[in-house]
Amino acid sequence: MGALVLVLGVAFLAARSCGASGQDVSSSEAVELAEQRSDLDPERVQVRFVRQGIPPRGYWAVSLYTLDGNGRPARVEVYLVDAETGDVRRR
Repeated sequence: MGALVLVLGVAFLAARSCGASGQDVSSSEAVELAEQRSDLDPERVQVRFVRQGIPPRGYWAVSLYTLDGNGRPARVEVYLVDAETGDVRRR
């Protein structure tokens, strides 16, 4: 019985550590970081949390865009912001 409790405890701790998002950078901070790298004055912003790589690493995908006369995106810039370090790269 003691061994079962020990195994379940270890499994629980492993599941919690694997499920950690590692989001030290918030979505609003990611937008600020992306805007600092861009020369675009965006009219709209979209932010999505994505995981990439093996093992998976969290990134904020930040889309900055302007609109044309019909309200459609005219110019778009997409940046990936590392959710742990805040490193920014343009896509």
